Amino acid sequence: MSYRSMPLPALALISLSLLAVVVALALLNRPALPLQRLTIAVATSPLSAPVYIAAQQGYFRNQGLAVELIEVPGGNLSFDLMVAGQADLATSSESVVMFRSFERQDFRVLASFVSSDNDVKLLASADGPIRHLRDLAGARVAVIDDSSSEYFLHNVALMHGIDHNEIETLPLQADEMSAALLEQNRVQALSTWEPFGYEIVKALGEKAVVLPGKGLYSLNFNLVTREDTLQVRADALLAFLKALDQGIEFMHRDPSAAQGIIRARLGLEPGFINWLWPDYNFRLGMGHSLLISLDSAARWALATGAVAPQPPPDFRRLLDSRLLQQVVPETEGL
Repeated sequence: MSYRSMPLPALALISLSLLAVVVALALLNRPALPLQRLTIAVATSPLSAPVYIAAQQGYFRNQGLAVELIEVPGGNLSFDLMVAGQADLATSSESVVMFRSFERQDFRVLASFVSSDNDVKLLASADGPIRHLRDLAGARVAVIDDSSSEYFLHNVALMHGIDHNEIETLPLQADEMSAALLEQNRVQALSTWEPFGYEIVKALGEKAVVLPGKGLYSLNFNLVTREDTLQVRADALLAFLKALDQGIEFMHRDPSAAQGIIRARLGLEPGFINWLWPDYNFRLGMGHSLLISLDSAARWALATGAVAPQPPPDFRRLLDSRLLQQVVPETEGL
């Protein structure tokens, strides 16, 4: 039978089929849209797990992004790279945000993605004089300046009636924290975050003294960008938040796989993941609790002379939840 003698419905069906094939071929041959490039300065901590998971699982690429990770030992360095224009985004604690807000206001916090009340730890050695938190009076303690390390130490001192002037501090970078500082009696205690805390405890072995600090300070890790980046690249930043949210969903859906990815990426031991994972609450959001935490930290910094006398920053202006509300609609308005 020639096509001329075919019934009209059959001809129409064939035509539609051919049209579908043509459209499919056209779509296959259409050039792919270029990926939007973003760089993020990432603190090499399990706190940054959602970023690593989103990258490993391809969630950034699925959102049309090509994301480059610049890894640094702490959120303070991450923040500095971002404001210097060497990265579009940064992962940083609220303490870093608080300290830097006294210096500049040209950045915005887009979201928090994890909290922990046991990430920063105070460590000592059994060979030294410190066994209890009250022993910190008159001690020399290594801290990471302008970060959660310093703020945590002063919170602990305040809660135990120790004047901050009674504690001598030795400012260091996170990767300079080591058991040798205690063994050589250069300091009597260390205030540091993970994974350095675990590494120091492991190096000290039976001599390690972990001072009780769980619950004394809740750290939030945040996604931060420059104000000008937010103004011109809002679409890319929104895509980043969507991918980050997918990463967190994966972590809740398959925690063992997520832990395996983080162990491999950061070169961590299984024992370390078991040491800290229960203390982490991964969730994309931004609430009034973050605003209160920043305000309280700023008042502490002014009262203790940690920053020069000046009016406190307007943190409502620095917390921008507009993009987050498109990803997590129940986000509180600030």
